[in-house]
Amino acid sequence: MRKEGIILLKSGTSHRYFPVDDNVFATGFYLTGAGSERVGRGQPYPLPSHPDMYEFSWDTGRVLPEYQLVYIDRGKGVFESHETGKVKIHAGMAMLLLPNVWHRYRPNSTTGWNEYWISFNGQIPHIWQHAGVIDPASAVRQVYRRKTLANGMESIVQATVAESSDSFGPSFAALALLAGLFSRHEGGVTPQRRSSGAGKTPSSDDAVTNAALAIIWNYSHQDLSVSDIARQLGIARRTLERRFWAARSRTVLEELTVCRLARAQRMLRETQLPIKQIAYLAGFSSPTHLPTVFRRELNMSPQQFRTRPVNAAIKTAK
Repeated sequence: MRKEGIILLKSGTSHRYFPVDDNVFATGFYLTGAGSERVGRGQPYPLPSHPDMYEFSWDTGRVLPEYQLVYIDRGKGVFESHETGKVKIHAGMAMLLLPNVWHRYRPNSTTGWNEYWISFNGQIPHIWQHAGVIDPASAVRQVYRRKTLANGMESIVQATVAESSDSFGPSFAALALLAGLFSRHEGGVTPQRRSSGAGKTPSSDDAVTNAALAIIWNYSHQDLSVSDIARQLGIARRTLERRFWAARSRTVLEELTVCRLARAQRMLRETQLPIKQIAYLAGFSSPTHLPTVFRRELNMSPQQFRTRPVNAAIKTAK
C-alpha cells in the first residue's frame, strides 16, 4: 500500500525517503530516509519497493552515494565488503555503510531478521569519516546498549513515516543518536575488524614502515611531523627515514603529503565545505599550502578539481 510517499507493507515493513532541499542541506546533517523490515524465514531479500539506488542483490552487491546505519534487532545473517571480508551478523549488531564503498548483506534463510535502518548525509558525517571516527574497515559493530539503540531507531522510523513529518525533526534525532553511538565515552559500539589486511592503509614488508604508515594514514589530519612519528615509534628520525625510503621509495614527508592530498580530494568531491576549512581538516599547515600542493602535484587548483567531472583523468601524487 502506498500513501503520500510512504510505503507500508503487510509484512510489517515501512519506510520513507525525504527530498533534500537547500535549507536541510545547509544544516550539515540530514536524513534521507528511514525504515524497518521484518524478514521471515526463507523470505527473499532485500524486500521490494525501494528506489533503484537502494536496490541490490547478493550477487552484485551495492554502492551507496550516502551513509546508512542498519541495526539488526533479531535473527542472524552475513555482511561482506572488500574492507571487512565476510562477517557473521547476529542480533545486537549494527552495520555502518559508507559512500562509494561496495557491500552486501542478507539474513540467514533459517532465521530471517528484524532490521531498522536510517540513511543520512551531509558535511558532519564526512568530517567524522575524515577524522577517523567512522571508516569502512569497522563497518560492523557490536552494540552494547541494544535497547537504547533499538528504541531510538524505532522512534526515528515512526517519526519519519508520520504523514505530517518533515525531515528536520527525524534528522536532529538521528544526529543525536549517532553522536552517542560513536562516542568513546559512551562505549556504545565496538568495531568488528578483520584479523589482518583490514582497511586501506598502505603496507610494506618492513615493520617500522608499517607502523609509520598506520600513524600517517590515521593521524595526518592533525599537526603531525616526521619527528613526531619517529618519537612515537621510539626510534631516531634518521633510522625511520632510511627504512621508510627503502620500503616505499619515497620520504616520510612525501607520504604525509600523499595522504593529506587524498583526504582533501575526497572532501572536495563529497562535501561543499569551504576550501580553507578542507585544508585544515586534511592536515595542511595553512590554507595557502593546500593550493600550492594541488598545483604542484595535480597541475590545477582545488576549485578546479572540485568542478572537474568525476571520471576525468588526473595526475596523482607519486
